[in-house]
Amino acid sequence: MIFIQKIHDKPFFSRHFNISRLKTIFAINNIHTMQQPKEYYQAQISRLTILLKKHRQRRNGITLTKVFLFLLAIYFIYTFANTGYTPYLIAFIAAIALFIITNIFETKLLKEIQFLHKLEECSRVELEYLAGNFKNLPTGEEYKDQTHPYAHDLDIFGEDSLFQSVNRTVTPHGREKLREWLLYPLKSGQPIIERQQAIEEFAREPEWCHVFRAKGNSQRITHMAMQQIEQWQREQVGLPRWTRPFLYILPILTVSTWILYIASILTLNIPLFLSCVSLFCSYLPAQKTLRTHMRLDEFTRSFSNLHELIGHFSTFTCSSAKLKTLRQQLFNETYNADEALRSLHKIQESFDQRSNAVVAMFMNGLFMRELHLIQRLVAWKRRYAAAIPTWVEITGELDVLVSLANYKYNHPDFIHPTPGDNQLLRGTAIGHPLLPANECVTNDFEVARLHEFYIITGANMAGKSTFLRAIGVNLILACCGAVVRAESFEFQPMALFTSMRTVDNLAKGTSYFHAELLRLQQLVNMAQHEERLFIILDEILKGTNSRDKLNGSRRFLQKLLTLPVAGLVATHDLELGELANTIPDNFFNRCFEITHTDDDIAYDYKLKPGISQNMNASILLEKMKLV
Repeated sequence: MIFIQKIHDKPFFSRHFNISRLKTIFAINNIHTMQQPKEYYQAQISRLTILLKKHRQRRNGITLTKVFLFLLAIYFIYTFANTGYTPYLIAFIAAIALFIITNIFETKLLKEIQFLHKLEECSRVELEYLAGNFKNLPTGEEYKDQTHPYAHDLDIFGEDSLFQSVNRTVTPHGREKLREWLLYPLKSGQPIIERQQAIEEFAREPEWCHVFRAKGNSQRITHMAMQQIEQWQREQVGLPRWTRPFLYILPILTVSTWILYIASILTLNIPLFLSCVSLFCSYLPAQKTLRTHMRLDEFTRSFSNLHELIGHFSTFTCSSAKLKTLRQQLFNETYNADEALRSLHKIQESFDQRSNAVVAMFMNGLFMRELHLIQRLVAWKRRYAAAIPTWVEITGELDVLVSLANYKYNHPDFIHPTPGDNQLLRGTAIGHPLLPANECVTNDFEVARLHEFYIITGANMAGKSTFLRAIGVNLILACCGAVVRAESFEFQPMALFTSMRTVDNLAKGTSYFHAELLRLQQLVNMAQHEERLFIILDEILKGTNSRDKLNGSRRFLQKLLTLPVAGLVATHDLELGELANTIPDNFFNRCFEITHTDDDIAYDYKLKPGISQNMNASILLEKMKLV
């Protein structure tokens, strides 16, 4: 039987899982390079189910052994009480010792079972995701913001959103960082390439990523835990000044006098007096020591899973520049996070021994141990406290990179786009990332430079809005360093602004038309502060009459020629397409056409040159017997 490396009882100090053993457990042998994601996850579930069954059988055996040992111990102590025969007492002690050892094995086995359940859960969640079931994935509903330049229009958060598709973070700060990456993408090519390389490197090791997620999910880090970490990092710890001269002198004198007493050179009263003084000095700041111990315990418990994730990253061999940089920040000669947290755990364990009164009195009577522990903690915080925010920040970044690597692995047909300077945006076979493969129609599209605007016309339901969102969502993914749904995708990193779902606000006295004007004003203000801005507009100025809408749209688009802007404008005003004739260097017409007969309407959802010639509103009204 194959066993996973055992976990220490303390959650803060779990040993790091051996990746080679995990590969043996999963029988990977690089099968993820040959299998589709669905097949890979099904194979993982099958292997983990078998392993869990064996572990449960082991646990049943251990439980029976514990019951047997307990009954045996009762028999031995009962027999000893009646007979006074010493071997029965020895047998009783042996049975109790075996019971304790067996209980330790059971505790470790239960932790293994819990961990395997989390690994299995990872694969089940991904299988459900691939089947189009997002119900077990966080929606990010709390991040919705209608005032953001594009988040509301492009369904970045909420049900069936991009966040729900991408997010597999296991830490609060990782989740916040993913939100930040989606809302404020990079605008420089080199950082994007570095992220792509890191994501590619993680994506080649799906089993390592699943262990990372399982470790994070085994003991979820809460926002309260993060607050406790921040508070403890800022708290000042110190000893009363009067204790400092005694820290080393008094223990040396006390131990020396006890040695002299044992050697029959001194009488008992001198070392006994010094031990009493040591105890008095140790317990005088008892309340402060207790408070320090409790706060340390809260911190270590709060940080336990972050330590798990940091330790797991220490097992990963990095080759990309991004991951090497993160590794260097975590594991350098000055601030080695793993070693520092292990040493802090040892301080915590020593504090925990305060609960043993005999040990505490002996150690404090000789060495003033509790004061020395506080001193060690002061030294630890002086050296490492400033690095804690960096450790938290890096684990959050690793968390996001693992999520995006998981997204890449789930979509082997998606590609890493190419940031460059040749074209503003050029892609072939671009599709919406959230559509099922059998429903996704792809299109080629390109924008060569700033001040190029494509007027998109077409009948209702012909594919305009889906195409607009496909361009927008893929551009966000590209600027985040993630994969996109396309056969090729070249782009210049740039800001994005959309206006597709403008809503009124009666509480603020904002009419629909006024809300549209405010949105367009937001666009202009943003363009004045950006080097490059890509815009996606859908039916602007809908809140006014058709003639006023047409004239206003023309003038607004001409205004945009004075700003560093390019993009897409979808409209039902076919006359707006005349801009391509009057300003042919800046405006171009594309359309989604339909074909129809008396009985049916056909949609191909393919982008074509020109202005749409066919509409379908009257036909649909007739088919639905509304006219």
